[in-house]
Amino acid sequence: MGLNAKELTELSKHTAKARRNLDNLLDFVDLMNNEADKLEGDVVPPGEKIKELSEEMTSHVEEIVTLIATELDKIPLDPEEIQAAAKNLDLYHGNIHQVIAHANNQKSNYKEDSYWWRYWVGILDCVMQNEMENPSKPIGKSGPFMEKL
Repeated sequence: MGLNAKELTELSKHTAKARRNLDNLLDFVDLMNNEADKLEGDVVPPGEKIKELSEEMTSHVEEIVTLIATELDKIPLDPEEIQAAAKNLDLYHGNIHQVIAHANNQKSNYKEDSYWWRYWVGILDCVMQNEMENPSKPIGKSGPFMEKL
């Protein structure tokens, strides 16, 4: 049995960390090159070798990123999980407009048809379906208390 969506997403986060570490390594090389005239010995050749190796490692990290994304995008959505997530959003975001705005914002962070894009589309569908079945109260309508004033 393969990894689930959350496990693959966690791996994806680690690949982002690996990219940042490679960037930090290149920053180190730039720093050493900028200070080369103050150091005994020549730091440029080892720095060039680090850059070369970093570029090679970057291509391998990107290959892994693609493999993880491909596996993640193959995973079907769980309708029960989507429905539960939609209900949780409704509980924590106050009103339908805030829920829709939040879900749309989250969806926009992902490539179309990717797992997480489909996940957020599914949540939006559930939220809209729930709203059609059980309309929420309009914002700004006065209740009995305001009518007495």
